[in-house]
Amino acid sequence: MRLSIVIVTYRCKEDVLKCLATLPTDSQIIVVDNASGDGTVEAIRAQFSSVCVLALDENMGFARANNLAAKHATGEFLLLLNPDTVIPEPGTLARCIAYLATQPETVAGMTCRVESSDGSLQWECARRFPTVFSECDKAFFPYRRWDAIPGFDETREQAVPCVLGAFVLLRLSAWELVGGFDERFFLMYEDVDLCRKLAQKGRKLLYWPGARIVHTGGQSWKSEKPRTYANTHVSSLQYVAKYGPGSEKFVRRVFLLALALKKLATRGNPDKQAMIAAAQEALR
Repeated sequence: MRLSIVIVTYRCKEDVLKCLATLPTDSQIIVVDNASGDGTVEAIRAQFSSVCVLALDENMGFARANNLAAKHATGEFLLLLNPDTVIPEPGTLARCIAYLATQPETVAGMTCRVESSDGSLQWECARRFPTVFSECDKAFFPYRRWDAIPGFDETREQAVPCVLGAFVLLRLSAWELVGGFDERFFLMYEDVDLCRKLAQKGRKLLYWPGARIVHTGGQSWKSEKPRTYANTHVSSLQYVAKYGPGSEKFVRRVFLLALALKKLATRGNPDKQAMIAAAQEALR
């Protein structure tokens, strides 16, 4: 097999079943279930007998689970795919592999056009690396796109610094070159870190609009919003500490200030208060 597909799932049974139904049967497919407890493992084994399912007894996080699955990969190419995605057109992955195979070895991997359900481009699928400034700004203004590529043309193939972990097609050799994901990231920023490690090794990533997927986004963590919100802050801080030594204390203070202001602004909204409280506790 030329392609190994890795999917890590957590409490999104219906989404992963829809995803698997759109994948080519001539690929090696490895699903890691992070102790969902919602019947995901049983449903996959019943409906997709050729899929390798690794059922974990505990939630070990996104990075560790992907690394575990990748150890079983036998393909020349490795596709990291989120469970809340679908491949809407047959032959999409074959075209992506053919495209990547024609690139020089310095090209580690690629992404395609990642769309929301309404067909719009998810701008995060091709972006710049975060900076201390952008992370601090997002603490106050989460919807600003500081990491967007200026003048990005979504109709043109191009090299990009960073791609979204929902769909990343890599040479398996490139994944092994950088040791996969950094397992210190439980959830969030592990994809950004992977792209940065590849760049440090002189490898490139490409955006190719010749194929598309649909990514719903956030399905695995809708039932655990406080924990996810906290993980976003913790992972951001870990990323800053790794690539901006000496900035961690400053960024932590900025995050805590932003959270304190948000707590005042969301009085009367128990759901948001719980999310903020979880993040504050995680950062202390």
